[in-house]
Amino acid sequence: MSPELLSSKVVVVEEEPRVRGIPSAPTSVAGAVGLAERGPIGKPVLCTSMEDYQATFGGFTPDSDLALAAMGFFENGGSHLWAVRTVHYEDATNPESHTATRATAALTTGGGPTPAVAWGTLRPPFSLADGQRMEVAVNGSAAVDVAFLGTAASVLASRPGPYALTSGQALRVRVDGARDVFVSFSDGDFADMSQATPEEVAAVLNAVLVGGSATVEAGALRISSDTFGAASRLEVGDEVANAVFGFPLGPQVGTGNVQSLRAVELHEVQSLVEAAVAGVRVEASSLGTLQLRTTITGPSASLRVQGGAGLGLGLDALLHQGAASGDMDVLRLEAKDAGAYANRLEVEVRPSTSGTPDAFDILILEDGAYRESFPNLSSSEGDARYIGRVLNDGRTGSRYVQVFLVEPDAVPDVQTVALSGGADGLVGLRDSDFIGSEVVKTGLYALDSVQELSLLLVPGRATPAVHNAMVRYCEVARDGLVFAILDSPAGYTATDIVSYIAEEAALEGLSEHAALYWPRVKVLNPSRGVFGNIEQLVVPPSGLIAGVFARNDAARPGGVYDSPAGIEAGRMLGVLGFETSEVLEEKKRDVVYPHRVNPLTTGPGLPRYIDGSRTLKAGGNFPYVAERRGVSFIERSLQAGLQFARHRNNTEGLRAQVRRFITAFLLTQMRNGAFRSMEPAKAFFVDVSNALNPPSVVFAGQLVVRVGLATNKPAEYVVLRISQDTRALEAELASAGA
Repeated sequence: MSPELLSSKVVVVEEEPRVRGIPSAPTSVAGAVGLAERGPIGKPVLCTSMEDYQATFGGFTPDSDLALAAMGFFENGGSHLWAVRTVHYEDATNPESHTATRATAALTTGGGPTPAVAWGTLRPPFSLADGQRMEVAVNGSAAVDVAFLGTAASVLASRPGPYALTSGQALRVRVDGARDVFVSFSDGDFADMSQATPEEVAAVLNAVLVGGSATVEAGALRISSDTFGAASRLEVGDEVANAVFGFPLGPQVGTGNVQSLRAVELHEVQSLVEAAVAGVRVEASSLGTLQLRTTITGPSASLRVQGGAGLGLGLDALLHQGAASGDMDVLRLEAKDAGAYANRLEVEVRPSTSGTPDAFDILILEDGAYRESFPNLSSSEGDARYIGRVLNDGRTGSRYVQVFLVEPDAVPDVQTVALSGGADGLVGLRDSDFIGSEVVKTGLYALDSVQELSLLLVPGRATPAVHNAMVRYCEVARDGLVFAILDSPAGYTATDIVSYIAEEAALEGLSEHAALYWPRVKVLNPSRGVFGNIEQLVVPPSGLIAGVFARNDAARPGGVYDSPAGIEAGRMLGVLGFETSEVLEEKKRDVVYPHRVNPLTTGPGLPRYIDGSRTLKAGGNFPYVAERRGVSFIERSLQAGLQFARHRNNTEGLRAQVRRFITAFLLTQMRNGAFRSMEPAKAFFVDVSNALNPPSVVFAGQLVVRVGLATNKPAEYVVLRISQDTRALEAELASAGA
């Protein structure tokens, strides 16, 4: 019933606010890619303190620029660091191809009959070829054939060359579910673009495609995925594909009994072999390699694997037999993370302190010191204290190892085993391992999932390729909403860094979404056991500079608009000195500063501080660090705050509402010191007029808003004009009538 039909009362009705509050976006959430002692590889992990970082990624190592950067970040005021551990990848497009390995060991029992076991020497995934076979003979029976099959998805042009192309045409190609790639054709790619040969077109495609390739077959163009197997996908689309080349439209799918012949997983081998061959089990060995074992034990058990696929899986062609008695693996132990750190771990098995039959205790040691204890365990999967359930529990299990059952219900002997075989995967490390792949989300692109990311650093890898990739990531992949902090390469003088930014890396004038800082800084040695008996270390400054940014941002509402530079806002905590004393000379700073390099320096009675606030690009809209970061903060906040307007009817009322919301937000930012003026008309404007939104724009499903900001400019130079005070003399002359 309506309120007026009820008895007399006061009715309260809450209305939607006329002006919505636009939430402020975070400004100092940092993302860092680097080397770590341990931790997940290629996965971003949020750390809110140095203790938090060490719990996941371990302590300091000789290559631990990431740990040193984290220390500087938190010491200087940072609170949110997404860390990504990287290692060397043999194939940048395959995240499983990293060369870091987990340390392993096995808990054994002795005395009983053993199965026949064929031990592999390779870890999955395995690389095989289409049609490769293995013949498996078990317990004297005839060999059973197991084939591995896979074909690539591909498309063949129905029209042979030459092809009539025009400049600016583009072919859309999507390989294996990755993003669409638009391959553009231009005059310079062909001798005669109107008579483009299949070979010329293939060369253009192969220069751009990742995970696929183009070939010429009987005078026609063929495009294929590099994946052979059921996971292979290829789609070539748009008018050019069909009209010019005659490619079939729609997705093409590969075939096979594995997902990818170039990356066959252990479970795929297990499925194929155990389905075809009776009396054999396929599993991982204690070293993580493939092994085949008979289900029966004793001298009558035998096993032989022959054929090309067997060699591809790391299996020999010898006859293996069981025995009447001997040691047998009960449990396989594996370090939680890949890395050489786990070679310091030991696992001790003791009789159960509870006295329960067939139960045992497990203790974990690191460098001889006890770290964890798990009492009263069982190797029976149905038991409440089953070791696989207890140690592998994500919340209460071991922080150091995980276990896998090999022999159900067998009880390991009392023993102490050391884990071995762990490797950090740093041999052959290259720039691409830090840059990563957009398709498989490694390196920088592992941070794609961190929506609130606002700062980017790659400590310890100051190279032209990495620096340019960082700038591209911030400007393109993150739409200009992330800011890159670039380190100076090690050992660079003032002239070196000028040559680097202007010529070697060609960074000068490149982007307003990044800034370069020189030189490296000296900090107190945090671990003499790792870095030796020296008092100070020279480290990249990006981590502590990101911390200065964060401290500055949090100092007051609108702190992001203040330049993180100078003896107060730019003070660097924990810095004891600089890699080169040149930066203490004003003339040397005068050499680097015009080239958009921000020096780090100090002076008599002054703290060590950031003495520059320039981005790489002088000619951009917002060429200063605080200016650029402040605008990015406003852009990110508006982007999130205006989500309510999407899919609503594009009327004058909606546009007026959008204008009010933006204006209210910018008024708050004005009061926080974002702009050069405290008068709204001089500080900013918001235009949602009909001139910007004519019917053609409205019918296109767009609502266009133009926002102008009168941003602050820092006082880079303080000019003192000093002259003789002649006022008294002038007054005397005036009184004398002179």
